[in-house]
Amino acid sequence: MVEPKSTVRRRLIADSAISLIANGGMRALTHRAVDSAAGIPSGSTSSYARTRVALLEIVVDELERRALRDAADLDATESGAGESLDLDAAVDAICGLIRALADRRDDMRARYALILELDDTDLRRRLTDKGPVHERSLGVATDLLQRTGLRSTRVDVEALVEMTDALVLHRTITDRESPWTADIVRAHLQGIALR
Repeated sequence: MVEPKSTVRRRLIADSAISLIANGGMRALTHRAVDSAAGIPSGSTSSYARTRVALLEIVVDELERRALRDAADLDATESGAGESLDLDAAVDAICGLIRALADRRDDMRARYALILELDDTDLRRRLTDKGPVHERSLGVATDLLQRTGLRSTRVDVEALVEMTDALVLHRTITDRESPWTADIVRAHLQGIALR
């Protein structure tokens, strides 16, 4: 299915804005800078997003769309709903998600910059624990824990999501090739099993 030209242009604007934020911080984000980075005529971004808030909405929409796609991809990879997973398979699935998210370094750096800079707004909440991405993450984590035969209380599920997010942050900001990710995930899941 071919996407409408307006959707393609909106994604180009979002991609360029994400790259600007990731590499230059929030101050780098201007309509003119997006036009330049996207290679589109001056004023084009303003026709899609009249205000800075509207431009930020485009960015958050795209980051949210990509994160929901990642969750769907994890579900597809681990399809076989109801089939049990052993601990190794669960560790591999979580580490695969962490790698996939951290590999989208600009997306993650832009997300973190937005979380730090946005006041307590709906846009900030959508990037943290109040939006559809977080709810979808909780569902994926619940399913993974249940299929692994581990407890899946709200605390266990939230802790798994938070640990995963912390490891993505670590790989994005500190150590892209962290050799300890699988060990940390395994220890976390074993800790749930022991409680």
